Amino acid sequence: MLMLWGGGLWHSLLGTVLWIGGILRLPRWFAWRITADSEGLWFNGLRGIRHIAWDDLRKVECAGTELTLGSRQAAFSQWSAHAPRRPWLERRFGLLHPYERTAAEITVLWREPALRPTVRSAESDRGRPLWPLAVVLAVVGTAALGFLP
Repeated sequence: MLMLWGGGLWHSLLGTVLWIGGILRLPRWFAWRITADSEGLWFNGLRGIRHIAWDDLRKVECAGTELTLGSRQAAFSQWSAHAPRRPWLERRFGLLHPYERTAAEITVLWREPALRPTVRSAESDRGRPLWPLAVVLAVVGTAALGFLP
């Protein structure tokens, strides 16, 4: 057992878990998109574009490093995005974190129907599924593993 813990197998397993976690999370960290239109909000994700109607929105919050939106629809699980924060830097320069601004904008549109967009967004404006980016990351990661000793 000591050989397994101290040997290369443990590092390989840990590296594989981190690699798979990165493939699943990195596309959402760098390429997420929310589009508001007259019907509601559109979110891109690994499996495709999802929609939540304005009347079904139940929660919009930014807590720490996470932006979270929730729905009354049973089929729509909670949507969230994470980003690093540097509170001391935000205070020092009087900056507002982009997630706080996004949460405030969505909250205003949710609470004030007169401020919502009046037209339906085109499908091309709603973002694209993120699975192709995850596939590229998987291929690049696999190729990189091939070069490691």
